[in-house]
Amino acid sequence: MFTRSLDAVYRITGALAGVFLVAICVIVMAQIVARQLGAIIPSADEFAGFCLAATSFLGLAHSFRSGSHIRVTLFVQALGSIGSRLMLIFALAVAAAVSGLLAYHTIAMVIQNATRGEVTSGLVPVPLWFPQMGMAIGISLFAVAIVEDLVSAIMGRATAFDRNETSRLKPEVGDQSMTDI
Repeated sequence: MFTRSLDAVYRITGALAGVFLVAICVIVMAQIVARQLGAIIPSADEFAGFCLAATSFLGLAHSFRSGSHIRVTLFVQALGSIGSRLMLIFALAVAAAVSGLLAYHTIAMVIQNATRGEVTSGLVPVPLWFPQMGMAIGISLFAVAIVEDLVSAIMGRATAFDRNETSRLKPEVGDQSMTDI
């Protein structure tokens, strides 16, 4: 139940990452049209940068859980099942520690900028904590997703990214493989 709720949150933030990606496209296209008309959109580049940060961080947990992050498994596969499991646990523990530390400091930065009333330096002053929230939420959810898979690995269960990688590699019923053609 709890895992399904988190998966829903990961899907929502993944969708939000897509929305911010589309927003980058809209901002850039609007800026191009405005320049053709002899005008500018104040702080357009800055807003596109905010959207890029939001896209990058909000998509982390969803892409991790879906098995979209790049993993090099050649070395790990040579270790055998026990060695492979231990290496997975070690890698997840290090990733959990690093992402947890980054989440902690990012949240502290957002709180600090909110309490100080810091604003961006562009033509349109925006409270700095506002665009930083996407980063804080994204890295925090990424840390939670890693810890969730770390617990699964320690308990001897398959991790979510392993299950999703495996399900993507299995051909669907009715699909033709290259050998069938």
